[in-house]
Amino acid sequence: MADLDIPEEVIAAQRAYDEADAEVHRIVASMPSGSAVAAGEAEIPDDLADELHRARMARLDRMEELRNLPWWDEVESVLKAEMALRKAARGDGPQDAA
Repeated sequence: MADLDIPEEVIAAQRAYDEADAEVHRIVASMPSGSAVAAGEAEIPDDLADELHRARMARLDRMEELRNLPWWDEVESVLKAEMALRKAARGDGPQDAA
């Protein structure tokens, strides 16, 4: 996929999604375990549940922004393009080589 030209706006959209996804994971990690909640040993505070809902909605918004970019209609293989995009967004793609 070294010959795939990924526009900077697409890489930025992937990074925005990655940040939103990391925020969801951060919030989930701060919650009590599902088994503790199911056993009645812990409860999820309303404010934390609200924060998680907002973070999930923000992540969905970032995903929609990413997937609605016209670039996806131009690629031959969406799967290969997604793999190359994720690599480029991490900063280890061919576009990042000096």
